[in-house]
Formats: sequence, C-alpha cells, structure tokens
Amino acid sequence: MYNRAFLFNGVGSKPEKLLNNLTPELKEKFEVYKAEAFSFLGIPSDISKLSVHQQKAVGWMLPFICDRVVFEFFIEKGITPDIGMGYSSGVSIATACFDSIKQEDIYSIVMSQCSMMERLEKSDDKLDMGIIIGFSYEELSEMFEGRFSSDELVIGSGNSNFHVMICGKAEAVANAVEFCIQEGAIKAFSMDIGTAFHSPIMKKYDIDTINVCGSLDYKDPRWPIMSVVDIRPLKTAEEIRRENAMNVYTPMRWDLSIKKLEEMGVREFIDISANGAVKKFSRVSRKCKIYTLEDVLSGNYQPLTSAGKKTKTDNSALIYANQSI
Repeated sequence: MYNRAFLFNGVGSKPEKLLNNLTPELKEKFEVYKAEAFSFLGIPSDISKLSVHQQKAVGWMLPFICDRVVFEFFIEKGITPDIGMGYSSGVSIATACFDSIKQEDIYSIVMSQCSMMERLEKSDDKLDMGIIIGFSYEELSEMFEGRFSSDELVIGSGNSNFHVMICGKAEAVANAVEFCIQEGAIKAFSMDIGTAFHSPIMKKYDIDTINVCGSLDYKDPRWPIMSVVDIRPLKTAEEIRRENAMNVYTPMRWDLSIKKLEEMGVREFIDISANGAVKKFSRVSRKCKIYTLEDVLSGNYQPLTSAGKKTKTDNSALIYANQSI
C-alpha cells in the first residue's frame, strides 16, 4: 500500500530562485554538495570560465543538487516516501536519491548533454519546447490532428487536465502556441530552450546521455519509482535503467501517472523542489494534497499515514541520507 509519494522536478527552475527558499543550514549543505560536484567533474568553481554549453549544463545540474538537499531534509524530518516519481529529468535525481545510482552519476548524466548541444548547434534543426495552459492532453491531441505532423511537433507531456508541454521543431512550436492562443488558451508560450526533450527527434542528438544512462551501475531502488511512460511502479535495477535511458526522447504522461498513484492509495504528494514547481503544474483529487518545502518549514504539514497516525522517523533512511557521496 502506498500512502506518500515524493515528486521530483526536472530542468526549468533557476538555481538562484531555488536557493532563496532554503534555510541558511540548507544553503550551506547545498554549497558543500556543489563544491563536491565541481571537484568530481574537474571544473572551476567560477562558472564564467566554462564554455557556453558547460555553463548551460551546470545550470541544469544545480537544481538537482538543491533537490538532493530538500530530499535529505525531509528524510531527517521523518517524512519518508513509499514511492517516487520524476518529471522529465527529475527521474534521474529520484534514481539517485532512492539509492539506485550514486549521486555523482547525476553530474555525469547532465554534463554529457554538452555534446547534445554541440550537435544541435551544428545541425539544421532548430528545436524548442512550449507550455499550453487551458487545454488537456486529449483536447490538444484533437486540435493538433491534421495540423502538425509527428515529425515536427509532439505533445511531450500531459501535466494535468489544463497544463500541457509540447516539443519539436521551433517553428512548429511557435505556430502551435499562436494557434492555441487563438483557440482560447489561458496562456501559451515557447520556452526558448533550444532543445526538444521528450520528442523522438532527440534520440539522434542526445546519444551520449542515452549511453551514459544505459551504462551506469544501477541497483534496485530503495523505494519504487513510478514510470511516467509505462504508468507502473519500477522496482528493479534494469527497469530503472530503461526509464532513465529512454527519458530523453520519449513522450510522457505525468497526469496519468499522478492518477495511477492515487488509485494505488497515495494521498500525500511531497513536492521535492525548493520552490513548489511541481505543485504548480500538477493536480490531484480533493481527497489528496500536494505539500511543499514551504509547508514543512512553516509547520503547515504534519506527516500522517492513511490511518491518521503520525509517521515515525525511518532511522535507516536517515542513515542513508547522511552518507557522503
């Protein structure tokens, strides 16, 4: 029986905004882990000395370090998961936090994307991603049918019944955004990110990341991780390996995965991002609730089991959280 799910965000939030939500103690831990990451990768602490592609990759890596800090904070508070789920690249940090791979493996995964950006720069493809607010996955699928081919645009994720992510050729994304605005979208915009994660087109560009994800030494995760592709709990090392490797180029269904977790008994969803990013694009039924770091810091969250009893601290999980890289 699953009662509590940890939700990990992917790339998107700016590191400086995340840090603003951490306590001084958590910021200090972040700086320690950041220094360890830079040392492991052999890169200078002065990010301005890195190449443009390296700077972008580091910008993607820092939120993962922040997620680790928040994850360990929850564990130390006795708030432990029964299952986890990662949005996009959030599956990688979930995999590390759940002890299926080492924390430093995350740094290797993210920095391997430098070659992806170099390949894209040399190609004729101009890619992008976009957010559509006001339509569901099913509604957009019907609206896009016959208007965009799968070679130029796909729905990368149905996030909730009103929040959808699209990806593909930059021109198609821009046209889809304009079309949705004309059709009455509450909000629609291009992310101007230069990539199209969760589009099949990425498979030929992000070769190194796919290879790294597939070659790491995986263990069975400490807690199951819900697949956002197959919509089922993943419990073995090989299942987690597959999920990580195909994450780059495979469309996902975050909305259906949330619904499946509810069907499996989850009533508490814990947003691991420091800024409550996951809660903003996710929706759960009225019998459930998504809690954030702010809820825990402010005392607005009291961990409960399905029987309404306070959860006891998981000492073994606490020992794991305090292990060094």
